[in-house]
Formats: sequence, C-alpha cells, structure tokens
Amino acid sequence: MVKLSRLAVAATLLTALITAPAMVTPADAKVIIKERTKYYSVTGRDGKSLFRSIRQRGPKHRMTGHAIATTTTSIKVRIMKFGIRGRNCVVESLNEFVDITYKYPRWRDRNRAKPNVRKAWDAFEARVEKHEETHGRISREYARSLEKKLKTLFGRKSKGCKDFGKFSERRLKQAYVGYLKRQRNFDIREGSARSRIRRLQAALLEAN
Repeated sequence: MVKLSRLAVAATLLTALITAPAMVTPADAKVIIKERTKYYSVTGRDGKSLFRSIRQRGPKHRMTGHAIATTTTSIKVRIMKFGIRGRNCVVESLNEFVDITYKYPRWRDRNRAKPNVRKAWDAFEARVEKHEETHGRISREYARSLEKKLKTLFGRKSKGCKDFGKFSERRLKQAYVGYLKRQRNFDIREGSARSRIRRLQAALLEAN
C-alpha cells in the first residue's frame, strides 16, 4: 500500500532568479533517488495472532486504520537556474530529490512457530515485499517523467516570466493526478479476491 506522495515545488523558486544568457543549452537535470527500509515488530505463533498483531502495530493508514506494509514517497524539486530562449523563460538546470521508504513487518516469534506457519509467512512476506517494491518502481518512473516535464516548462519573457509558475503548476498537477491514479489502480488490482497476495494472506490466516 502506498501513502500519498508529497510533491514539493517551491513557487518562489519557480519564479525567481531569471538569468538571460546569450545562448541556453538543453536543460540539465539530475534525479537523485534514495531508498530505505524500516520494520515494525509483530508477534504470534499462528496466522490469526500474526494478523492481530499487524492490526495493532502496523503503520497507520487513513483508509484502513493499520496497513500490513507501506511505501512512502517524497519528491522535492529544486529549480537551480533559469534562462531565456527567444521569447520564453526556460529551465536551464534543476535537481530532483526522491526519497522512498518501505515499511514491513518483522516476525519476532518465527523460531517458536510450526514449520507450516513459517512457510505460509515466508510466501506472504515475499509477495508483500514485491507489492511494495512495485509501488516504489511506479514512484521512480513518475520521478523520471516529472524530470522530463520540468525541462519543457516555460514562461513568457514579455510578462517578465511571472506566468512561469502558473503554467508549471497546471502541468505538474496533471502529472501528479496521473501518478496517484496509477498507484491506486495497482492497489485495487492487488486487493481483488483472486489476486495472489490475497490468496497467500488467506493461507496464512488458516495456518496454525
């Protein structure tokens, strides 16, 4: 399950510090991605007690109360330099910082559980990790597509480049809405009764 990403584009950075070189080269952009993993402890020797522990200790989520695992993405864009190309104000260079954090359950009572419970947990855990890593991949792809969009943004020199932020905000909002839709659609598919993750979850619940 993915938590809503935070896209921070400072409006003052979008409209300030316009420079006017004689020639502007294609926009230089850097996408810096950092990924990290966190864990929370769960206890229990059978499937039902494990899920009871997850409901009590799992990361909080606004829709489900507590999630089994989450992927949180933060994207911050720093516009470093602007320039003038013909009649337009353009982005010369920028840096985009992407921070993706995965949070998973860590089973403390594994060594005291029966082999069938451990086997069911291992299969479910692997699928949960694959699910969250897919959310991470969607976020990385969005970040790279955002970089390309940012490099094409412009404002009008005749207006003193004051309309740069207005154009940028509209186009970035469209991209962000599409990104959220893709993340939600993935969760909907994974949440269907026929999905592999739901079948593995049911198998773990019955393991004792």
